[in-house]
Amino acid sequence: MLIDKHNLSNDMDACMEKLGTLGWEESDARYQTALLLFGESADIRKVWLQLQPSTCELWVKNAGAKWMFISMDSEDEIIVFIILCWYWLQLASSRRTESIRDLNSALTGHAYTQELLHGTSTQCHEMMRLSRDAYVLLCNHFKQRNWLRGSRSITIEEKLAMFLIVVGHNERFRMVKRRFQHSTETIHRCFHEVLNAMMNFAREVIVPTSNNAITNISERHRKLKQIFPGAIGALDGTLIHASIPVDQQTCYRGRGKGECFQNVLGICDFDMIFTFVWAGWEGIAHDSRVLKEVAFNPTSNFPFPQPDKYYLCDAAYTNTRGFMTPYRNTRYWLADFRRQRALTKEERFNHAHAKLRNVIERAYGVLKARFPILKQMAPFPFSIQRDIVIACFAVHNFIRKYNIHDQLFMDFDENNMFSEIHGGESENEFVQDIEWGSHSIEYMNTLRDEIATQLISNVPN
Repeated sequence: MLIDKHNLSNDMDACMEKLGTLGWEESDARYQTALLLFGESADIRKVWLQLQPSTCELWVKNAGAKWMFISMDSEDEIIVFIILCWYWLQLASSRRTESIRDLNSALTGHAYTQELLHGTSTQCHEMMRLSRDAYVLLCNHFKQRNWLRGSRSITIEEKLAMFLIVVGHNERFRMVKRRFQHSTETIHRCFHEVLNAMMNFAREVIVPTSNNAITNISERHRKLKQIFPGAIGALDGTLIHASIPVDQQTCYRGRGKGECFQNVLGICDFDMIFTFVWAGWEGIAHDSRVLKEVAFNPTSNFPFPQPDKYYLCDAAYTNTRGFMTPYRNTRYWLADFRRQRALTKEERFNHAHAKLRNVIERAYGVLKARFPILKQMAPFPFSIQRDIVIACFAVHNFIRKYNIHDQLFMDFDENNMFSEIHGGESENEFVQDIEWGSHSIEYMNTLRDEIATQLISNVPN
């Protein structure tokens, strides 16, 4: 243990100075007793300096009586005992306050939240990854649904702000507690409270689109949509980083990558709104297997298209009724057509298919740009990691559905963004799934050939 000799000297000098005011000779037993007290501990010296001179004298008499230096009345002993107990309690309380007063920022969590609410939209977007208008609407939405409740010390706005900063900046609870001036336990409780509410929110905002919905298609996509009149959206899987215990990592190390991932299946419409999300699959699982398992899982409520409708998918999937894929072993990705235009009917079809299906690549791009936690997941239990993914999709949809001005959507809204987050699925990895049925596969192959022939012949659909 290190001793601050400077403070020790200062304490002792102050105690000796006060002792001198009592008028005791050095040969006095009381004087000698006081010196012994000073040498006991720094706490005794602190208490000595706070006591009135008359109380100091009683204390010295009490200590001297114990050491058999001085005689003392029982009444005096009781008085000294009570006084010293009070001072010791005060000393202990001050020490506890010093240790607890770790969160000592002048700006409380409530004040910081108010600053976000009444500050600039840019500040709000930088801190919570959504505009102030979106934040206010989100808070009001949760209030109206009674999914969250504020308390005397923490408002709904503050709870949502803490959650959004965690997922929007991948911050740990230790950092968030410094900003909001709450204990780690409180941050933990509020985060999970919001996450549970987000599951109700997700069931409300991640819903299948109408099979005939075309009003949400941008002008640049209307011509492409005419080529694919039955298309109601795009379907694809994406890899989300996962934090997995060492003894369970093998099945999560997807597609030859060193890190662990969970495979997430998503469907979105042509306005980048997700209409179906299924998270939690191991990273090693192939996209076609995930689709087959989810589609035929009665608990998933998978939104199968009507017989004449379909989702646009990449070559990792089966070209079957309800799911239209590009021609295999033919140029497909948009970057493949930068230097040379499409020549054959298969290439013409693939190019048009890729441009329209690219909407889901851009939607995933917006999602991961907004929520960095999806790129480097925090070490929560896996079930919590899965729920965090769903919550991020839900907030994404909320912003888009309410037509809130958002820079990230504007950045990814251009069709020339070649994000193509297809996870490295190669065509050789594909295995034909007989569960779809030969008639369904034949039907979709015929429909694909008809569209390709119309494209090469420039015959309008």
